[in-house]
Amino acid sequence: MNRAQFLLTTSLLACAATSQTAVAQSTAPAADATSSAAQVGPTAAIQDIIVTAERRFNTAQRTAAAISVRSGNDLLTQGRYELKNILEDVPGISGGASASTNTSQAGGTDNPSTGLVIRGIQSNSGVGGSATSTSAAAAIYVDDVYNGVGGGYDISRVEALRGPQGTLYGRSATAGVVAIHTNDPNLKDIGAEVSAELGNYNLRHFTGSANLPIVEGKLALRVSGNHFERDGYYATQGDARKSTSFRAKLLWTPTDNFSALLGYAQEFNDTQSGGVAISQRNSPTDFVFQPQAVGTGKNHFRQYWANFNVDLGPVTLTYIPAYRTWYQYTTAVARVSPGGPNIDNFVSTPKDNFMTHEVRLRNSDADAKFRWQAGFLYYRNSLSEINNLFSYDIPPAGAYVFKSNTHKVTTAAGVFAEGTYAFTPSTRLTAGIRYDHTKIEIDQDYTSVIGITQSLAGTDRLATFNNVTYKARLEHDLSAQNLIYASIATGFSPGDKSLTQNALGTPTTQILKDQTLTTYEIGTKNRFLNNRLQINASGFYNVYGGYQTAGINIAPPGPIRIFQTITVPVKTYGAELEVQARPWANGTFGLNGSYTHARYGDFGAFAQFFSTHTISPAPPVQITGSYDHRVNISDTATLVLRGAVRYVSEHDSSRITVQMADFGGAPYVRVPAKALADLNARLELGSHLTITGYVRNLFNERYLPDNWNIANVFPGNPPIVAVSSNTLSDPRTFGIIVTARY
Repeated sequence: MNRAQFLLTTSLLACAATSQTAVAQSTAPAADATSSAAQVGPTAAIQDIIVTAERRFNTAQRTAAAISVRSGNDLLTQGRYELKNILEDVPGISGGASASTNTSQAGGTDNPSTGLVIRGIQSNSGVGGSATSTSAAAAIYVDDVYNGVGGGYDISRVEALRGPQGTLYGRSATAGVVAIHTNDPNLKDIGAEVSAELGNYNLRHFTGSANLPIVEGKLALRVSGNHFERDGYYATQGDARKSTSFRAKLLWTPTDNFSALLGYAQEFNDTQSGGVAISQRNSPTDFVFQPQAVGTGKNHFRQYWANFNVDLGPVTLTYIPAYRTWYQYTTAVARVSPGGPNIDNFVSTPKDNFMTHEVRLRNSDADAKFRWQAGFLYYRNSLSEINNLFSYDIPPAGAYVFKSNTHKVTTAAGVFAEGTYAFTPSTRLTAGIRYDHTKIEIDQDYTSVIGITQSLAGTDRLATFNNVTYKARLEHDLSAQNLIYASIATGFSPGDKSLTQNALGTPTTQILKDQTLTTYEIGTKNRFLNNRLQINASGFYNVYGGYQTAGINIAPPGPIRIFQTITVPVKTYGAELEVQARPWANGTFGLNGSYTHARYGDFGAFAQFFSTHTISPAPPVQITGSYDHRVNISDTATLVLRGAVRYVSEHDSSRITVQMADFGGAPYVRVPAKALADLNARLELGSHLTITGYVRNLFNERYLPDNWNIANVFPGNPPIVAVSSNTLSDPRTFGIIVTARY
């Protein structure tokens, strides 16, 4: 289906919905995600936050699930835009978006969720050199659109849910969901907001929004834009980032029972890689910086979507169509010595189009003894990609390691239903089920290192996966302020298929099978001391059928790349804690922490490629402590001070082989325990002007980033380590943000 057909279909369905007699739903109440630190008011009570984590409005404290909420206003004033920073203080989550929202890596993946590790569960990895769009273990939604565009600016709130969410969220919600909600149009008030940020590394960041009621109470338009630009952290050109985004949302509520939101978003990203190669020499903490060629990359997104809500009386119908395009062209350069790799990788994705249709039906009475919702999700991705890898270690210089030309169509259809029955006003049982059918059609031409070309054709080009998942949860109110719950839930990761090369240099087919995750969870949510103290805790145990990767090079040391699917069972368990205390009206203490024990099972015939059963990158302990304090300077001026310390325990940044570990390479992927400090001061001059200064990573701690890649280790004293990387963790950054509101 092309774009015109898609828009025509959407329009016809919208007209059909509007034609219902007295059908429709009043505009949903605005979700209040303002942080409790900012809502001091005349009392010290911690404020409730309205969320839609379970696809209906509720408070975060009354939602019987492990959910963390972050306010868009807080993120703006703290200089947190990339998903890895937005989620840095969320218990049980590490990593971030593989193609981060405002500073996208122009090369990489069209599925940003692959960078998230929730409760130690990693995303499966496709064949090295294969096409993108491999299903992730977690899902990112922006404005209810799967893998949506524009989630890094004009944010209302971010909801992070841990544990399988498939009976409500659909594709890839295996280990959890990050749901980003941007600000919707306001039907009554004209408004505008402009924010300018300047910082070190030549940071220039400008974002703004404008709200225009066209017909008061009936029709309103909100437009927002974002521009982010900075130099590289270790070379001015290498690792430089530039991103420009725009979004428009039109809200129409012609009656009290119908609402329609139409949206358009786009994002253009430019990235430069290389510029400097960072290696470890003599010791794991002795980093050597060498000049390197600069690679360039570009990608851009466009998205069209809508959200229709119709109140039919006893039930409410929601329909969300979306169409998204993604394009990339990137040149990845690696020049590392000794031991390589010395490569150029040229990746072009001229076509990568996504279409989703989601329909949900639920009973309208929020106070009914039995509340239910059911729905359907259709997903289709059509992708074309060219991926050529050249090596300067294979004579003649510039000989190819492989060439791959792929056209891939993935379709998935799922039906789901979930219901909650209240045995008593304080005891409720929730049960849900989902069925998914995934079909992959691949046309691929693959040329191996020895010059043999093979194509997927006939039945070999097809792969299908069918999955059933479920959820059951029992919850009980000990009092109006104290909730306990226990649940079991399953999630699945659909498989994939691709051509690669075997040990003889012959093209061969590799298949990733579908896998199921089962999670057992208990939790409690509590308010004490007249709503001045909030304590939420959860414990979990995960059993995962198999983490799968076909991205590990199993060839002997050298320029050749050989890939084969490796499946390893996984078990993780742990606990999470979130505490908020307001001992006085102008001060708020926060403490968020998690412990995650994540281990691989039996490696089978591939034990030599894993030096440890510990999963990386998954820090066992993560703790964030913070304090916010308000100082009332005058009737129109308030100073808000904030300090936060994030502790991350010792862990491996990536996997290495047994041989590399025997040669002494283990310390070179070991990240020591780190404590990172952030400071923030915000001056509020009435309700129209805010000036913020911030420092992140105050003591300039530099360490190995997640997925730091050791290319090879040679024996010696000290060992000789060949590393492929051009970045460390983010250095100290500081800046000033001026925000004006009308």
